[in-house]
Amino acid sequence: MGFFNSKPPEEVGVSEEVEVLPVRHKDYSTADLRRIGLTVYRDYATNRVKSVSQNVENRNLAELDSGQARILNDVKEQLANYRDGVYALTDEQIEKAVLAVKSYIWGYDIIDPLIADPEISDIKIYAYDNIRVKRLGHREAARVQFESPKECEDFITRILERNGINFGTANADQTFTDNDQDFAILRISAISGMLTDDGLPCIAIRKVPKNKRTVEDLSDAGMFNKNVNVQKSEMADNKNAIIHIKNKEIEELIPKLIQSRGILFTGKGASGKTTFMNALLDLIPYDESIMICQENSELFATGHPDCLCTHVDINGGDSKISYTLGDLTRMGLLIDLDRIIVGEVKQPDEAAGLSKASLTGHKCWTSVHGENCQMAIDKMADYISQANKNYSFQDCLSQLQGFEYVIHLRWFQVDEIVHIKGWDRENGRLITETIYKLDGNTNTASQ
Repeated sequence: MGFFNSKPPEEVGVSEEVEVLPVRHKDYSTADLRRIGLTVYRDYATNRVKSVSQNVENRNLAELDSGQARILNDVKEQLANYRDGVYALTDEQIEKAVLAVKSYIWGYDIIDPLIADPEISDIKIYAYDNIRVKRLGHREAARVQFESPKECEDFITRILERNGINFGTANADQTFTDNDQDFAILRISAISGMLTDDGLPCIAIRKVPKNKRTVEDLSDAGMFNKNVNVQKSEMADNKNAIIHIKNKEIEELIPKLIQSRGILFTGKGASGKTTFMNALLDLIPYDESIMICQENSELFATGHPDCLCTHVDINGGDSKISYTLGDLTRMGLLIDLDRIIVGEVKQPDEAAGLSKASLTGHKCWTSVHGENCQMAIDKMADYISQANKNYSFQDCLSQLQGFEYVIHLRWFQVDEIVHIKGWDRENGRLITETIYKLDGNTNTASQ
């Protein structure tokens, strides 16, 4: 156990014999320094509560400052006096311990390095000793863990409280967004232990980089082909952006995608749909007006002067007031807009509302989970049929004429693009053509 020197040797009476031990240093692991830092902080916090109470009674207002800088400076001073036998902390070790305390109070504790890692897109906390990540599209163990189940439970409680989330019986599953991190927007999904078979809460975090990647960056990362080299473009005003991608098929398609009637992005979760949509958003001309409607704040157009970003407001518990994606889409039809972009369609009314908007001259984009382009089309039509009981399935398919392209992504790669060319009235089918396949085997048209 460590201790603190409360009385320097020079203050001890001359008649007392004191053995002054030489101060030594030793190596501490990151986990050890975190443990030491938190021990010091908790002792400090306990004493701080007593001190605040005394200062209030004595009206000593100057000593009531409890800002971040004051707390970290006080903890740093305490760490300078920390002793583990004859061992003291070096200046570098003190700084690391202080950073651990800062991360514990204001950050995401041991998973802060995972949030800062640009290669990691998803983080899941199943248990104190089971944290998983998705790195460059592949899942793996995170190689960090909490020290105990209680420490993990306390972490989850802090995150929920910090974001104003009530994790009660009426709100056992929650999704919310943290926009305050330096590196990324965090979409956090929390499931209470009352809904899991092992009784443990689960936290899933999706990272959306604030410095989002351009189309060229995505090409360089292999989204459009494997091992593609890229020539960077220079974009002055976004009006006639020039994209240089060594995959010539995609290079020629991107301007057509941007100017098309609409795009339906599809794929499984974490396949790259949001990332690709975000990159294409930055290519929309500045003289067009955009409204983005989404459940969580993940899509944004960097620097676009005429872009309104909105999000839903779904109140749980006893509250009956909510604003859905369907509500936001209907509001968009009352505004002077060129484009309505919905982050992801999950409900029948959302699909029906957006498909109607796409038939009014608005250029609409959205995403939906699907195994391939055709399944995404069928899924959207099925959603529309659920919202319009009197429509036949053919009627619902015809509502999708406003979406000119369907793009499927798999494992962070665009592997299929289908062109919706129109409607075959005689046969009651969409006229579609597969115009791009990652493996190069395109098929002509199906009706």
